[in-house]
Amino acid sequence: MIEREIKLAAEVGMAMPDLSNAVPGLVVGPRSVLELDAVYYDTPTLALARWGVTLRSRSGEAGPVWTLKLPATGIDSEMSRDEVTFDEPLGPVPSAVRQAVRAYTRSDVLGPVVRLQTERMQFEIELDGRPLAKVCDDTVVADGAAEPVNVFREFEVELAPDTSAPEAIDAVVARLRRAGCRDDEPPMPKALRALGPRAFDPPDVVAPKVGKRTTVARLVRHCLAKSVIQLIDQHARVCVGDDPEALHQFRVAARRLRSDLRTFAPLLDQGWTKWLRGELGWLGSEVGSGRDADVLAERLRSQLSRLADTDAKTVGHLLERLAETKASAFQHVLATLAEERYVVLLDALVDAAREPRFSPVGSADDRQARPIVAALARKPWRRLRRAVDDRRPDAPDEAFHAIRILSKRARYAADAVAPIYGKPARRLAGALGDVQDVLGHYQDTTVAEAWLRDAAKALPSTRLVAGELVAFERDDRVLLKARFAKVWKKTSRRELRKWLE
Repeated sequence: MIEREIKLAAEVGMAMPDLSNAVPGLVVGPRSVLELDAVYYDTPTLALARWGVTLRSRSGEAGPVWTLKLPATGIDSEMSRDEVTFDEPLGPVPSAVRQAVRAYTRSDVLGPVVRLQTERMQFEIELDGRPLAKVCDDTVVADGAAEPVNVFREFEVELAPDTSAPEAIDAVVARLRRAGCRDDEPPMPKALRALGPRAFDPPDVVAPKVGKRTTVARLVRHCLAKSVIQLIDQHARVCVGDDPEALHQFRVAARRLRSDLRTFAPLLDQGWTKWLRGELGWLGSEVGSGRDADVLAERLRSQLSRLADTDAKTVGHLLERLAETKASAFQHVLATLAEERYVVLLDALVDAAREPRFSPVGSADDRQARPIVAALARKPWRRLRRAVDDRRPDAPDEAFHAIRILSKRARYAADAVAPIYGKPARRLAGALGDVQDVLGHYQDTTVAEAWLRDAAKALPSTRLVAGELVAFERDDRVLLKARFAKVWKKTSRRELRKWLE
């Protein structure tokens, strides 16, 4: 779930203001008091806290439960965080929880770092009969905090799902501020407040800022760090398994890292680059089955809607087999992310983002990137253009797949040098993204056809419907070939690529 809340600090002795007349139609519900006991877990270096992540076990509300809150984005005093709960008993950190935070902690050991005992007074507020928010008045005693004794008070205004009355929320918060509440800069979870300054040290990977005058080494660190951060941030969301987009973004990060290492290869240590690219290829291939299953499911469901209603029963059999395919693929992804080989790769990627291993040619930090990196982006572009020019009218599906791979490499290379070349590089990257999308859909049709053929063999009763669906996929490929020709004509215009010359 997405947790949206406004946090305000307050003095322990501050009186709770009357909120009932903050806006017309506002109704304040009955108050209740809870005694909450939460233990927060982290590594000795506070790896989770430094990434903006909190992990706790807590009793006193709806029974013992583990809660993982993923990186926060703060606007003024409002925070939005992805909140994941695990129905596991109190005690050692459950294996599913350890796996979810593994990209943040890697080989480090999780243990309790602070205990928060909270007296919570809470009540619901409604506007015109609809839930608006829950207000929590928390007095917190921290055991194991940065200070010997740490007692603090904070208010939380937790917005109800789909709250659409920002003026009413503003009025409630304004009333609390007038009573003595104040904004934290930036808003912070209770555990981070208790842990003190160490919790706000930088995370393991930080992407350095870059601009047109950036040096070669700084640009390389920037590109690698951005994708490593994306990979680490998506890991927990993949393990939870609720959002197919998380696996997509995880796989994109792995592919982009591999592509950037290829782009910058002339500047990097050859043996180091080869090993990293090989391991990233392994990771992308292993998690790719899960992503391919998600794409296949989405595509086939849209195609199934084109069938006659009389085929509903047969469609049901195909959907059952599709669900089995997805479940098996997802379990394979989880098994891959549990391997020690993956943790070793994560450690290597963190080191790479901090200090890439340059060859003697690329090791000079003070060299300006602009005179150098255009040639690095030019190479994948020329390979792509040559492959398209050499394509025969009757080219097999494999040729389009190869062009898609080359278009992806050219796009990532343009993206990598965009901080240096600005809008021209971004425009070419965007156009290449359009090429990649068309050819991606083309590849999806071939994957869907192969799956349908296998399904028809395993389930003879589905052969007729599977045949119809195969015909749909082939018809779509004809349309996509024509669309590719138009998109490529637009992408290959000289004005989009003249900055590479």
